[in-house]
Amino acid sequence: MTPTYRVRAATTDDIPTLVAYRRAMFESMGDFDDDRLSAMCTAMSDYLRQAIPSGEYHGWVAEADGQIIASGGLVIRVLPPSPRNLDGREGYILNIYTVPAWRRRGVATTIMKVILDYLQQMGIPVATLHASPAGRPIYEKLGFQPTNEMRSILNNGCQKITG
Repeated sequence: MTPTYRVRAATTDDIPTLVAYRRAMFESMGDFDDDRLSAMCTAMSDYLRQAIPSGEYHGWVAEADGQIIASGGLVIRVLPPSPRNLDGREGYILNIYTVPAWRRRGVATTIMKVILDYLQQMGIPVATLHASPAGRPIYEKLGFQPTNEMRSILNNGCQKITG
């Protein structure tokens, strides 16, 4: 019998797991030292403690046997209207992570579909995300396409870490 899972909205009780999975996601992509990741975890915990109750951050988790096996998040941001998005609202999808034992079983795809359904219900016309190499095939199957976005990281991306 194939183990099953269920997807539910994340709550503030899930913050330690959401933060741990965000860290694991960045660790899997490499390129960040432990001090930077630890600082990010502290900042993310603080952010989620206010952003989940306020509705600024929408999160979902997949659970199997009482354990969170995957997560995903959404921030709705408002930009000036454009020819492609007269509404200006867009969903920024982030923190898509599945524990290794549950990968390649469709869990991340399920969470993505829940997020995309939510955006459609809210009438939000555009969804964006930053894809890791491992996640790119999932997003392409769901209709995401590369864009011409560019980025410049100013001041190393955040304040200096002091010890």
